[in-house]
Amino acid sequence: MIEGKWYAKGSSKQQDALLFVEDGIYKLKIEDALLYTLELEYIQIASRLGNVERKLTLQDGSIFATYENDAIDAMFSQKEKKSNYLHYLESNIRWIIIALFVTIFSTFSFFKWGVPFLSEQIAEALPQKTNELIAGNTLEILDKYLFKATTIPEQEQEEIRNHFQSSIATLDTTTKNTKYKLHFRLWKEGNRSIPNAFALPSGDIIVTDKFIQLAKNQEEIDSILLHEMGHVVHKHTLKRVIESSFVAVAVMVIVGDTSAITDMGVGVGSLLVSSSYSRKYESEADNYAFEKMLRAKIDPASFSTIMNRMEASSQNKAKDSDEESVVDYISSHPSTKQRVQIAQKYSECFKRGRSDCDIVEDF
Repeated sequence: MIEGKWYAKGSSKQQDALLFVEDGIYKLKIEDALLYTLELEYIQIASRLGNVERKLTLQDGSIFATYENDAIDAMFSQKEKKSNYLHYLESNIRWIIIALFVTIFSTFSFFKWGVPFLSEQIAEALPQKTNELIAGNTLEILDKYLFKATTIPEQEQEEIRNHFQSSIATLDTTTKNTKYKLHFRLWKEGNRSIPNAFALPSGDIIVTDKFIQLAKNQEEIDSILLHEMGHVVHKHTLKRVIESSFVAVAVMVIVGDTSAITDMGVGVGSLLVSSSYSRKYESEADNYAFEKMLRAKIDPASFSTIMNRMEASSQNKAKDSDEESVVDYISSHPSTKQRVQIAQKYSECFKRGRSDCDIVEDF
């Protein structure tokens, strides 16, 4: 016999009870008065967890609870094979350690490879209209808190825009729905003007006054603009933001509620001003720019020239100021020296009159 307590369905009042087997029939006696005859297939037996109280749910919804776990296992041995196995696993230290390592590895794998993969799928699934909504909100936030009106003369702006639209934007033959557009902004930290350029998911590309002032010719500007187009084509900004807010974005996509999608503009803005692209993303954007430059008859050495000049400008400004920089375009982008070296290798292909280059180096 197994001693325990019996609870009527929906009641917390307990009564003493005995569970036993008589002539192969399971029976439950409650306070020596009420007798239940139980059918095994209708008894729901809770899994065993250590020595915590075990609960058996009867057909009418009432519950028999007992601490005699071994007796329950013996009485319902056939029905409890799975439960006994679970109890064995959770009470065996070796299996606990193995389970812990499996859990840690699975969690690490999900965030290391699973989230980037799923983020990429989500980014590819979002329509161009979504990118435009995010970009509009991002530019509004940046204009409100970071940028000032450009000081670049209107005529110079138009010349750069016209050249970009006619000679550079047309090099993108893969993203047909993307409408590239240049925006000029002044970005200052104290007395320092920041040289930078970055692209929003929509194809809007922001260039700062200092970057334009540092560029000695149109090819240097084009090389950086093509790099930013590479980020747009590969959807790097969107993928990076989705990775950082994966759960929220996944829920929006699954339930079809995109009413809060513009809130991602804050994340995009934070990403851009921190220049926190991965090495892989920077490599993809660089290679995209170099390949397009070869086809457009632009020497990729222009990229290394403007990068070195921007690096020198940033370092000089940092030495002259005691203020901590919000972002340093060059130092926050990985392996500047190696990127410049790869640009020079593409330049060698350019000098040999080639329109492609078999360089697959990553950094």
